[in-house]
Amino acid sequence: MAADIVSYSRLMETDEAATLAAIKSLRAEVIDPLLNEHNGRVVKLMGDGALIEFHSVVDAVACAVAIQTRVAAHQSEAPAERRIVFRIGINLGDVVVEGDDLFGDGVNVAARLEQLCPPGGVLISGTAYDHMKGKLSLPIDFAGAQKVKNIAQPVRTYSVRMQGGKRGWSLRTRRVQRFLPMAAASLILFALAAAGVWWWLKPVDT
Repeated sequence: MAADIVSYSRLMETDEAATLAAIKSLRAEVIDPLLNEHNGRVVKLMGDGALIEFHSVVDAVACAVAIQTRVAAHQSEAPAERRIVFRIGINLGDVVVEGDDLFGDGVNVAARLEQLCPPGGVLISGTAYDHMKGKLSLPIDFAGAQKVKNIAQPVRTYSVRMQGGKRGWSLRTRRVQRFLPMAAASLILFALAAAGVWWWLKPVDT
């Protein structure tokens, strides 16, 4: 899964200390417990993100939906302009394993999905969807086939309809102007931006 914080630069520029505190709180109260619950494992830092591996795509999707739901609840009392909102993309694909590291086309596809995903959403590749279809009770809509950089064939995409979400969302409404390598196989990537990632992975005091 690949994820980033929407409008991270603006949040940091407005109030860096409050933004980092909010991210740390989300990690301790929401994200870390959910990763443990769904057998997520942090693989590495990736530029402005962190790569997290799961034993199954079902775990990855369930974790992603739980994160988006609980993050929204956690941030519901914050002013709209200060809320932390994630985009999450999930792919299941071929990767090259070198030690504890992962590379390959699956990485690139997950990156593209995260970039295409709407704020607060979860976007799944067709391959991942085929492996989890019928195993989770989630409303999921076909979101079109997308051309992905360095991938020969278009990638089928599916959008999880989060609570209150509209049916039939189309990727054509979102333009992407950047490309960032990310995650693959049964994995999840939280791309928070450099400072955010440091807080994300830094041990939380108990």
